Amino acid sequence: MENSKVLVIDDDPMTCNLLETILQMENHQTVSVNHIDAQGIVPILDSKQPDLVIMDYHLGPVESLKYTKAIRASDKWQNLPIIMTSAIDRRQEAMEAGATDFILKPFDWEELTQHVRMLKNNADQEVPPQNSHKF
Repeated sequence: MENSKVLVIDDDPMTCNLLETILQMENHQTVSVNHIDAQGIVPILDSKQPDLVIMDYHLGPVESLKYTKAIRASDKWQNLPIIMTSAIDRRQEAMEAGATDFILKPFDWEELTQHVRMLKNNADQEVPPQNSHKF
């Protein structure tokens, strides 16, 4: 779990800073993005190579559900753990769109780190496909 790379996506830079600080204190590498341009989420994932994404439900005027669906449609990123966040309980919509987990704002430090730890541990325990090779 330690040294995993977490991509934080939120249109509020202060929220990104808060999440990055919390995660860095737990020995995670972090990177944040404040918006997603017309090219979409997959190029960002390809560039940043995260082990887990924490994404706000609302990115400016856009609901980020379409980005969650794009991640799930990607062969490379379809199993990437996604934690959606919002100040409004949008758990059902987020989970239906493909989020792995949902956390209600304001963040509780312990809850956040527990969810990240659980998802990362689950991802680490997944069995790789039989035709994959480790180099």
